[in-house]
Amino acid sequence: MPANTSSQGGPRPAAFVLAEPWLYPLLACLVLAFLFAIHPINDSDLGLHLKGGQWILENHRFPSTDTYTYTLADRSYLDIHWFYQVVLYFLYRLGGYSLLTLFHALLIAATGFLAFKRLRFTGASYWICSVLLLTTLLACEIRFRVRPEIASWLLLSLTLWVLELRNTQNRDLLWLLPILQLVWVNVEGLFILGWVVMGLYVVSGLSSPRGLDKKLLRYSLIAAGVCILNPNFFRGMAYPVSNFITLTNPVMHDSLKELQSPWFATPSLLFAPTLYLLLYKLFSFFLFGLMTATFHRRTLRDWLMALVFFALSASAFRNIPLFLVACIPLAAPCWKDLEWAWLRKAQAAFLSRPMAAGLFVLLVLGISLRVVTGAYYVSDRRTDRFGLGLDNLAQPVRASEFLVEKHLDGKILNQLDDGGWLDWQGPQKTFIDGRFEVSGADFYYQYLAAATPGGLAALAGKYQADILFFSSHNASWTGQLQSMPDWRPVYLDPCTVVYLRKGYRDEIPSLDSSRVLSQAGISPSIINDAEALLQAPPPPASLLDGFLKPVVFPDDLSNLGIFFGTSGHPQEAEACFLEAIRRSQGRYYDFYYNLGLLYAQEGQRTEWGLCLSQVLKRDPPAALARRLQEI
Repeated sequence: MPANTSSQGGPRPAAFVLAEPWLYPLLACLVLAFLFAIHPINDSDLGLHLKGGQWILENHRFPSTDTYTYTLADRSYLDIHWFYQVVLYFLYRLGGYSLLTLFHALLIAATGFLAFKRLRFTGASYWICSVLLLTTLLACEIRFRVRPEIASWLLLSLTLWVLELRNTQNRDLLWLLPILQLVWVNVEGLFILGWVVMGLYVVSGLSSPRGLDKKLLRYSLIAAGVCILNPNFFRGMAYPVSNFITLTNPVMHDSLKELQSPWFATPSLLFAPTLYLLLYKLFSFFLFGLMTATFHRRTLRDWLMALVFFALSASAFRNIPLFLVACIPLAAPCWKDLEWAWLRKAQAAFLSRPMAAGLFVLLVLGISLRVVTGAYYVSDRRTDRFGLGLDNLAQPVRASEFLVEKHLDGKILNQLDDGGWLDWQGPQKTFIDGRFEVSGADFYYQYLAAATPGGLAALAGKYQADILFFSSHNASWTGQLQSMPDWRPVYLDPCTVVYLRKGYRDEIPSLDSSRVLSQAGISPSIINDAEALLQAPPPPASLLDGFLKPVVFPDDLSNLGIFFGTSGHPQEAEACFLEAIRRSQGRYYDFYYNLGLLYAQEGQRTEWGLCLSQVLKRDPPAALARRLQEI
């Protein structure tokens, strides 16, 4: 039944809609979607995209070769994201980084609204719309980032909306398909998904009594054809194929988590399986279970859509939202078509009551409160927090400013995740950034080799680097620098550390660890309180924990502690971890665990034992608990 219509076919009065109890869970989901989308920007490609938009507007042309790095300057660069980058840079000039977050929140909200409209095309009731939308939110929010894939979600939703509108509501807006593809091909390489869904609708029409939909075929071919209208013409149209070849290279595929299958990935020792991954798998079983149970009611298009987008999601973590966006409207009619009398009776007895809707609203508002306080993210040990602006634990803002202030414009060897920001704000060309289509597998392999023993020295020597610029918790590079006497640290913050080669800008003083501790608000005397901090019992748990007060989880101090511990400064590292324990009131096992590793490294077995005891008292993940109990 179409939205806002009565069972007699006429429009529903506004008062009738407002009296629907399950309308309010839908509104609560909208609030939650907004809250999820509002967090400081931490995507490593932000600077790269801003730089791209700036370069295009300043040079009045499109880039054809790499102009951002000194290592790959002669390589061809096909900027498939140019339109997105220009819009992003314009918005940045208009309202700064906060406006970028709000713009992407708007794209996410529009995608969610279209998902709701598509669900209502199927005649889905408000309650199942609420359940499916909440599931989609929780499964996809980890990918709510300032990046072009968010625009692809919206464009995919719009394409499906046009096709479903014609199929279920007899409204013909096929003329929109070429326009959507024209925008999409200049935003991101996922434009090929538009071809996929149009093709699925054309092919599935062959099994219907009406046969081939010639008008749909005609507009689909036109929509595919207009994709040639991009700065790179046929090369731009072929980008999805070339990008697929690049990213499926084992060197890249095996080192990037977002490209690995969510069905075969192994959780790390310190982290339990995440909620988004659990919900994605449950939805997959739920959808295919329902489709099998209602097999006689499902169309060829239903099966093609489900199988194609599930296969896409099963191939890589980053494709999970595409599966949910495309397929949640399939679940609603499957549920409605179940012919189980006991289920219908139980559903009517419970879900028709306002209390059920009220409980759902409380659930969503509870999650919303935990998002605002940060508890939702801390429970998964993520650095996301509610707010606007930049995430200074992810973007090397202050370190880049240090390079500019000190005129450190020599050859830089940077970590990949920092490359995008250095493209944007660094004073020199970078070593590497996140454009894998430029770096290619061979150069990327050289970069990965820097993490192996002796690899960093070899890479720095090969490219005659003057500056090393990398994450402060990159223990691999920091550890290797212990045996590289020609390098010295000159800058450190919780995000980034900068080393200079001896002989390059020797007038800049080496890192003063006591000054770093002072700037972080850490007193070296906290070491005198170590025994008391390590023997204090866990704080009493409260049902209100994480709902009313902002959560304090000092990742910044942990990053500093990891750097100091790896670089041969155990006292400074101990002070950082103890201060993290003090500020968080001893609530989390993580800081005890890191401190315990430091004590074990230093041969302090008594303190190591105290830390392990405290870890086990704070409900660590099962894998970690088993390992500690075996020690």
